[in-house]
Amino acid sequence: MIVIQGMSFRYKQNRPVLDSLSLQMEPGGVYGVLGANGVGKTTLLHLLGGLLFPKSGTVTVDGHTPQHRQPDFLEQVFYVPVDFELPNISVEAYQKRYAPFYPNFSTTSWAHALQTFDLQPSMKLQALSFGQKKKVLLSFAIASGCRVLLFDEPTDGLDIPSKDSFRRLLSARIDDQRLALIATHHVHDVAMLLDHLIVLKEHSLLLQAPIADLAGSVRTLVSTHLPPENTLLYSERVPGGYHCLVRNTDEQEGALDLELLFKALQIHPDIAQNIQRYEKHV
Repeated sequence: MIVIQGMSFRYKQNRPVLDSLSLQMEPGGVYGVLGANGVGKTTLLHLLGGLLFPKSGTVTVDGHTPQHRQPDFLEQVFYVPVDFELPNISVEAYQKRYAPFYPNFSTTSWAHALQTFDLQPSMKLQALSFGQKKKVLLSFAIASGCRVLLFDEPTDGLDIPSKDSFRRLLSARIDDQRLALIATHHVHDVAMLLDHLIVLKEHSLLLQAPIADLAGSVRTLVSTHLPPENTLLYSERVPGGYHCLVRNTDEQEGALDLELLFKALQIHPDIAQNIQRYEKHV
């Protein structure tokens, strides 16, 4: 549904923000995009939403070229940015004003999301806290019925119960016709949602893989002693021992801490090649 081929983007004469990026994302999944500050996560979402235009290469979303921003494209893509402004109207009026732009909008899902987030239709948007406004926008995105949902740091401003509510609401709406793309630094907030991982480094693609494939080739563990060198990929000290990323040589079922994996890839990017080579032999 999303195909990016050799795409590069830069702001004016600066170095590329994204350089020769190639990706493919299929419906039915929730993709997580991880990367350090400034690596191009938000820029990628803007390119997919047609808010920025690639300098070279191609981007297609559900068969459309985003930069053309045709009506058929706009009614199937919803973007929740980090920073946003909402009009000075009620929650109910917001839905009535903007839902007609999305032909698959579900009033049932909207009502359920508001109830789950403890929001009332009569609430005035400008009287709400940032976290409450974020919940309104997330509710609308989930209820929109769009085939492509783009989220930039969706859990910013949410308390712990609301983060759990967001995970449950989104997972219930992703089917084989839809996909969600989440760019975040808060890996733990969304780790249970993700089934595909994309890692950007130095403005290019470092790793893309299904979580299931990654978990089949590497796993994380906490140990009082370091594992053997032939299995250890990365470690850091924690109270009582070490938090380790190791090769899953015996294909044991075990946890995969995505935050530890991300930190390992930032310090030792060659681990990505080791993982991919190992996957071919599992």
